[in-house]
Amino acid sequence: IQATLRAKLPLSDDLSALMRQLDSEIDKNTPSGSYLTLFVAILDGEERTLRWVNAGHNTLYILKEDGKLEHLRSTGRPVGLLPGGDYEERVVSLDDGDSIFLYTDGLVEAENGMEQGFGDQRLETLLLERRNEPSEALLARVEESVRVHRGTRETHDDATMVILKTARA
Repeated sequence: IQATLRAKLPLSDDLSALMRQLDSEIDKNTPSGSYLTLFVAILDGEERTLRWVNAGHNTLYILKEDGKLEHLRSTGRPVGLLPGGDYEERVVSLDDGDSIFLYTDGLVEAENGMEQGFGDQRLETLLLERRNEPSEALLARVEESVRVHRGTRETHDDATMVILKTARA
């Protein structure tokens, strides 16, 4: 998938069409039942826009400078799950000071000793409460909160996070 995306993304002006292609290729070239969630985006720094498609991945977030949390929800089902699905490309405008918070599903699925996941709501609350912290501090706080939630329970999936922050003019 990574090689296909690297080869095709620079040639594609339509992320929806690209996702339909990937969906078809996975259906044809992988064992039955193979699928993946995927968030594909193109950030245009000059135009201050983010074009994106969310194929069944967790909701991702934009922390707006004005204190709001914008949701980048799924715009199509996971690639390869039920071939022939449609994917909607969306565009969001970014302002100075906005941050894009991206993460893998292992973050919110991290379970504690009572088999309760960390969860989307806990993550959203934490992001809103700590939105004014520098990116490094916010990432460290989220990581610490997930670790405390898990306690001694082992992880079963990766938990990767990235913050992209727009520069102030």
